[in-house]
Amino acid sequence: MPQPPSLAPRIAAMDLIATVIGMRIGLSEVLARPPDSFRNLTPEGRARAQRLALECFRQHGRADTLLRRPLRKTPPEPVLWVLRLAVVEMLALGAPAHGVINDAVDLVRREEFPKLAGLANAVLRQVAEAGGWDSTPVPRLPGWLRGALQNAYGAKITQAIEAAHQRPAPLDLTLKGAVPPGLDGDPLPTGSLRLQDAGQITALPGYAEGAFWVQDAAAALPVQALGDVAGLRVLDLCAAPGGKTMQLAARGAQVTALDISDARMVRLRENLARTGLQAELVTADALVWRPEQPFDAILLDAPCSATGTLRRHPELPLIRSREEVKVLQSLQAALLDRALDPEQGLIRPSGRVVYCTCSLLPSEGEDQIARASGRHKARSVPIELLGMPPEAQVANGLRMRPDFWAEHGGMDGFFIAALQPVA
Repeated sequence: MPQPPSLAPRIAAMDLIATVIGMRIGLSEVLARPPDSFRNLTPEGRARAQRLALECFRQHGRADTLLRRPLRKTPPEPVLWVLRLAVVEMLALGAPAHGVINDAVDLVRREEFPKLAGLANAVLRQVAEAGGWDSTPVPRLPGWLRGALQNAYGAKITQAIEAAHQRPAPLDLTLKGAVPPGLDGDPLPTGSLRLQDAGQITALPGYAEGAFWVQDAAAALPVQALGDVAGLRVLDLCAAPGGKTMQLAARGAQVTALDISDARMVRLRENLARTGLQAELVTADALVWRPEQPFDAILLDAPCSATGTLRRHPELPLIRSREEVKVLQSLQAALLDRALDPEQGLIRPSGRVVYCTCSLLPSEGEDQIARASGRHKARSVPIELLGMPPEAQVANGLRMRPDFWAEHGGMDGFFIAALQPVA
């Protein structure tokens, strides 16, 4: 019996979810080498499967609230994810219950739990009839992350951050120059262009001509913190996939983009080719590489927990841990030491270093800068950027949060600090 056309994207979504959870890697990494069930879909089918997986990760906590009553005990994890996906489709995305439930029963059988197909059918029918999606509470972040945020920001702000994570992020563009004809969006106070319903990115006016690149408005701010870089030699550390490299090049800097990953550098090279911008590309370990001469400025976008990007990557709380963050903190400190010490050969004595992470955790931001300032002779340089709320100013930098800019649709969480070595 041939399978219904609606089933294929749902199978692919389940395979994406299973790979993320099983391998503990981000969805973007899975999509770089996707399962056959995803690869064999049409472009429209792939877009649907990806959206289903993302929304299931984002809303699984609410789905669990509604599944708790009809489920007498928790089923095997693959079956639980099928049920979650079906509840999210029916109640959050508005898909017709009949088709969703039929496909969910087929998915349970596909997950090699045929004896639970009847249970899935009965449970999902109960949930569909009861409804109640809008009355479910906003899910809490995992304990290790929620505790750290409450310690840093308090309970009220933590709840606002959790609520912001429930809303999909809009699409922000950084423009190389003027807005290309036919590209409609909302200009943001910091210069980015925001699109609420972008559709296919490659089909947008100006894409083929390299007039813009996708970059969250918060991620576009660290380059602005460097000030006027025209004519300066700037090192972009941990540069791939290249959003900040392109910003620097578009502002007239002589950019050297360094990253340890060959695969990620391929994407950077492709992005530069599309936009017609120039940069020297170096694939190397930032902890050991030495240039022929020091740079005027360094932009260090350090590897981090990415907890500021949960609107875009809602799977991260499920695959990150406190232990992983501690490892990243050690790497961040080592990278800061290399960037701030003129004797390491990366920065000239009067140069400027901008450090940033897309993390909400002070241990990856404010605390790192405080400790680095104690290890090195470096002074903090004030950062003043248009469009930032007053509460973004913290003792040693700028702190962006997802609950900022509610009137514009929010922003990613980010921390930015500017430092200058002192002779």
